[in-house]
Amino acid sequence: MKILIFSWRDIKNPEAGGSEKYFHELAKVWIKEGHKVDFICGGWEGCSKKEVIDGITVHRAGKKFSVYLLAPITYLKSKIKPDVIIDVENGIPFFTPLFSKCKRRILHIHHIHKDVWDRETKFPLNKIGKFLERDMMPICYKHSRIMTISESSKEEIINEGYFKKVYGIVNPGVDFPTNYEKFTKNKKASLLFLNRIKKYKGLRILLKAAKILQEEKKDFDLFIAGDGEDLNLMKEYAKKNCLNNVYFFGRVSEQKKYELMQKSCIFLNPSFKEGWGIVNIEANYFGLPVIGTDTGGIKDSILNNKTGILFKMGDEKDLAEKISRLIQDKKLRESMSKEAKLWSKKFSWDEKAKEYLEKIKN
Repeated sequence: MKILIFSWRDIKNPEAGGSEKYFHELAKVWIKEGHKVDFICGGWEGCSKKEVIDGITVHRAGKKFSVYLLAPITYLKSKIKPDVIIDVENGIPFFTPLFSKCKRRILHIHHIHKDVWDRETKFPLNKIGKFLERDMMPICYKHSRIMTISESSKEEIINEGYFKKVYGIVNPGVDFPTNYEKFTKNKKASLLFLNRIKKYKGLRILLKAAKILQEEKKDFDLFIAGDGEDLNLMKEYAKKNCLNNVYFFGRVSEQKKYELMQKSCIFLNPSFKEGWGIVNIEANYFGLPVIGTDTGGIKDSILNNKTGILFKMGDEKDLAEKISRLIQDKKLRESMSKEAKLWSKKFSWDEKAKEYLEKIKN
């Protein structure tokens, strides 16, 4: 099959996250099985306009927002004749039914953005984004198959009235690293946040919780790995509140990620919105229980009180209480660690790619 994926970023984009990882890994498996995969996506300053990555042909046009205007031109110029189009919605889709006659089309929604538009963008962009997602997307894709990555996202899509039916759910897989340097746990309780640093990722809530724990004289270190537009703001916040046990690493390599996950004892995901939470499962692989927000896909990727603990969204006091409980209860941590490792083994990229491909074919 010839598979064409429209996505606002590709895996090499400096701002690439879970969505890009998801489709890159699926595409790698599809290529191994003999299919052809092209991406049309946005670029960044100094990037190549066309590149082959792991067998995937990537066509880049425009940047973060202009890609949505330039993608149709890139598509027509490329003369790609796909058997199937996967239109990835990250806030807004590419509205491919307006310029492509491809009959087999998937609209892939990781999660509905709704109030994320107000958190992340200013007027008038927030109003435009919400209008395109809320009003235009359901009209344009009424004859397309809708796919998503979690039961929570499916419920939200249907209950919020975007679409009456979701065709399929395919959870993300995780990488199972085999060649990495081994590290032991730190003696001091070490907590890890690893995500993009944006408002909706909830790092401010975590830092507020860290302040509460510090005032309670709890002995811990907080590792923060990741980059994003709010990084300097969060560094300033930590400095202003005298959080001396907070360490910022910026964007880290895969090897550094594995090191931090091995040295830490608890993983933290305070995000306000996620379609799933690949990073939760990655942390589970290394035996880390996850404390995450009781919302969206996060509550699907965490088995509450088994592989981790859920806390009330935006509630730093509840988060601090949950962290404190897990720091102090070593037996509970060890029990959750065992369950977390078992849970992570259910998420292979090979299996997930085959599962998604079956949805495309049928």
